[in-house]
This record gives sequence, C-alpha cells and structure tokens, in this order.
Amino acid sequence: MAPVSEATPEQLVDTILFVDVDGVLNVGIYDRCDVPILLKCSELSLARDIVAMDYRGFDSATAYKICALAATPADREACTTFEALASQDQLSKVLVGRLAELIESAGSGCHVVLSSSWRKRQHTKRRHKLEEDLGASLGRSFSFDAFTQLAPELHAGDRVQVIRSYLQEFGQESRVAAELKIIVVDDFFLSPLSKVDPFVCGSHRLCCLDEAEDYLLEPLDALGIDASCKILHCYDEVVTNSGLVLQVGTGLSSDLLKEAKQFLLPPSESSESSPQKFERLGSGHFDGEEDEEWMEKSFFQLWATFA
Repeated sequence: MAPVSEATPEQLVDTILFVDVDGVLNVGIYDRCDVPILLKCSELSLARDIVAMDYRGFDSATAYKICALAATPADREACTTFEALASQDQLSKVLVGRLAELIESAGSGCHVVLSSSWRKRQHTKRRHKLEEDLGASLGRSFSFDAFTQLAPELHAGDRVQVIRSYLQEFGQESRVAAELKIIVVDDFFLSPLSKVDPFVCGSHRLCCLDEAEDYLLEPLDALGIDASCKILHCYDEVVTNSGLVLQVGTGLSSDLLKEAKQFLLPPSESSESSPQKFERLGSGHFDGEEDEEWMEKSFFQLWATFA
C-alpha cells in the first residue's frame, strides 16, 4: 500500500471492513469430492424436478442437498429460508443488499477492503459487477478502497495472516482514527473453527473467534492503536428439515448483520447481550486455493445423463 500524506479529520478511517465474496455474498454447500455447490435459482428449479422424479442416478445426491438446504431456515427467527438467498448468477441480491447495509452503517470513515479471490486479475469483470451491484444498493458510486496482498491461500489460517499483514501495514499510516473498529466478513474457505479444527497461523493455533480477533489486533496493539475486532464467520453446519447435516457457507446472515451493526454502535449504545449463534454440530473443512473461486457444480451434465 502506498503511503499517504497527513489526513484531515474528514479522511480519517475509523472502520476497516474486509469482504470475502464466496460464502458471504452467495451460499454454497461443501462437497467432499468436488468444489462447493453454489445455491443458484436456475439450478434449484432443476434440482426440484430431479427430486420430484425420484431420480437416484449419477450425482443425484447434489440435487437432494440443494433442495434440502433451500427449504431450511437461514436465521434464528425462521423468517427466511436459504432459498431466498439463492444467487441469480454468482451473487445473491439479498446478500449484496445486506453488505451494502453494513457499509452504510459503518459511515463515511469506513475503508472497504476486498480480501476474496475476486481481487485476482482473472476476476476483474466479476469484481466490477459486484461494485456496480453494491453501488445500486447504496444509491451511489462504489468501488473497493483496497485489496489485500495476493499470496498463497490454501487454508483458513492463510486468509487470517493476509488480513493481519494488511492491518500491520495500514496501522503505520497517519489516517487511522483514535479508535479503530475492524470487521472481517468471511467463510474462511468453508472452514469450521474449534479446538479440533483450529485456524493455523504459523506457530499459532486459533481455536475460537476471540483468539482469531486477538491475533489480528496484535500488530495494531504494538503500534499503540486503540482497536477492536469483530469476525463474522459465514459458516455453519446446518441441520436441514429432513435431518441432513450440511457444511454451508451461509452468506452474510441477518443474525451476523445484527451482530456487526451492534459492534459498530458507540459503547454507550451497544447492548451487552449478543445474539445466540446456531449450534455447531460437527467438524470438517474444505482446503485449497482453487475452492475459493467456487467454479460451481453445474447440473447440465446431470441433466444430460438423466435425459
């Protein structure tokens, strides 16, 4: 990141928002033998046809997983099912709208950083489409303020380290406000986080969100910056209405959005209570840099086989 000149008060950054895309602005299902299954409107219709015909052939399990997740509540109040979050193409309009709401809530001092694989050159068109969609939701022109450094990212811990490196460099600039808030919205390659499945960052084994947040804050603490951090982990092991357990990149849920907006409130206005999280039922993860690009599984091959 290039150094900047002395900032005026209006230019000071009081919030840094790190944005992942896949698993945050769309919904995906972990597939042990393949890339994640993207929940798309067009393929949900086909999946329902396959299930209705009781087809049990090649890749039929994918159709049953999609239908089961689509009918499952996506928030605690059960007001929305995952079907409402299905993507029209690569992005869910509902989830993009929620990110826009978060950006708006963060205010003019928010520095929005793209940390997704969509920051890569081969995804330039996708990124521009995302910026256009966010701009439409915000009612103003929008573009990401910065990207995290390109580096090999094979596991969740690699993503955490890339974000930490960005914070360490950014903290040395003169445009940081007296109090800095950091929000990370990420599914971390469809990875759980627990003592059994920690995020490994060099010699550090991070077993919970509190530990991961503290790890990100360490370089800022060393620089004497008063900062706090909130990670919105867009991952869950969801039990569907039919009893199927799926590892899901849930997207930016309404529950996580509420947590983020509460985090952004001044201490005097912030509630001491925090929303109850979904119960984590098991473990498992999806490693590999290529999975973050989510070249989603298509039903066209399945349809040809079925036909």
